[in-house]
Amino acid sequence: MIRLLRRAALAVVPLAIVSLALTACSSGGSGGSGGSGATLRVGVIVTGSQQGYGVEQYAYSQGILQRHLSAAGIGDVAFTSFPNGPNLNQALKGGSLDMGVLGDTPAVSGRAANLPTELSGVSLRGQDAWLIAGRGVTSLNDLRGKTVATQQGSYMHRYLVGLLQQAGLASQVKITFLLANSAQQALDKGDIAAYAAPVPVAPQLAGKGYAVIDKASAHPGLPGNSYITIGTDAAQKYPQLASAWNAAIAETAAGIAKDPSAYQAYAAKVSGLPQAIIAQSYPAAEFGNPAVTPTDVATAKTTLDFLVSQQLAAGPFDVNSWVAPGGRA
Repeated sequence: MIRLLRRAALAVVPLAIVSLALTACSSGGSGGSGGSGATLRVGVIVTGSQQGYGVEQYAYSQGILQRHLSAAGIGDVAFTSFPNGPNLNQALKGGSLDMGVLGDTPAVSGRAANLPTELSGVSLRGQDAWLIAGRGVTSLNDLRGKTVATQQGSYMHRYLVGLLQQAGLASQVKITFLLANSAQQALDKGDIAAYAAPVPVAPQLAGKGYAVIDKASAHPGLPGNSYITIGTDAAQKYPQLASAWNAAIAETAAGIAKDPSAYQAYAAKVSGLPQAIIAQSYPAAEFGNPAVTPTDVATAKTTLDFLVSQQLAAGPFDVNSWVAPGGRA
């Protein structure tokens, strides 16, 4: 049967784990200081690399982020990388971050657990996840009676639970949790029958010969989104933060739409991943104006309803009031 983790685990993790992440992964931007003003502390999720290479860091590398944030009283940005959303949420809760860019599932679960945040934007829409199979598994039906894994509290976790439900396998498959960098070893040892992997880990595993038996993109509502959340203290301190950040990301996304290869080359250089993997993992269509639309609110409500129904979120909350005043489209 599906083993559901404790609801709070989706939102927070022990502080000791977060301390390790902060010590090992903390880094500033690479585009130079934005001048006078406070430094904004931003957490990001990094997959398949030691350094972040998302749209926000690309915006920083071009000076776009600093230019827009200066009007909000912010002079620079310090990025800290985390392996998953629950770790980032704990850092927000502990006060070591002002802002986070993370998957929709941990962002929603964190707010459901009373994490004091505001939803200020959606930096990526429609992130895929692939179900990568181990030896002897060629279809979903082959998973009956077996154990599968994914990253705890992630959008891939939501995808995997939803997929098994749709396939009528929810009571016949056990879910356990592994970070993405442990997936290949677990598959090779036969510890798990399949792994729900994020991009860009998924195409890397597929390139090594592992079978792909499903993709989130084949199921409406199961792909993920990347949410921008601001701690309420930071939102009060910087009233223009949400609108300034969104303007910077919108400008950067427009540039990516015109020349996707420029972003792909940047991300490949920073991450050390092949540019073809970056292009496959982050198509230009996923980037856009991050301002929260009515459709985004409806999607967040659907995500929350699903998480509550599966006891993966502490309880319902008013998604509409979660949106930052300056974050709406």
